[in-house]
Amino acid sequence: MAGLLFLMVVGLWVWAAVVLARWMSRRFLSQRPWRRYASIGLFMLILPLPVVDEIIGGFQFRALCEEGAKLKIDEKRILGKDVKLVVTPKDSPELIPHTAIPIFHYHYSYRDVYTDEEYAQYETYTAKGGVFIRALGISNKNSPLIIDDPAYCGQAVLLHKQYQFNQVNWLF
Repeated sequence: MAGLLFLMVVGLWVWAAVVLARWMSRRFLSQRPWRRYASIGLFMLILPLPVVDEIIGGFQFRALCEEGAKLKIDEKRILGKDVKLVVTPKDSPELIPHTAIPIFHYHYSYRDVYTDEEYAQYETYTAKGGVFIRALGISNKNSPLIIDDPAYCGQAVLLHKQYQFNQVNWLF
């Protein structure tokens, strides 16, 4: 049912974009040969408007993932240590400000149990859909239409096996 609603809304938007592009080209251009080209150009500009925030947000999300979601680890010093995992913020993810779509963030830090010295860290990011998909309300997770689902980037949880350290606290 949600798929039919989505197709109906998309079809309605395509029709509205065609009508609006034709109306604008007729209103502002008096010469006939240019109207067709202007109408096509206007249609191509109007069509992606409902998801333009996701297009921009997708670039922002990928940039955040490339920059912050990489594991930074001191492999030699973490070997054989008792390590605790510290997640900030503790309760709910932090909303990244000034992004076109909602992007949420957690910071993971692996610290020595006794000295609180940091041995490894990484970030995770999760993106939600733009205004269009949230307004439709057809997705429980409000997943983005443009960004691959799941709109998540981060590291594997089981780092202790790969880097041979003892994790003393667990999130699960």
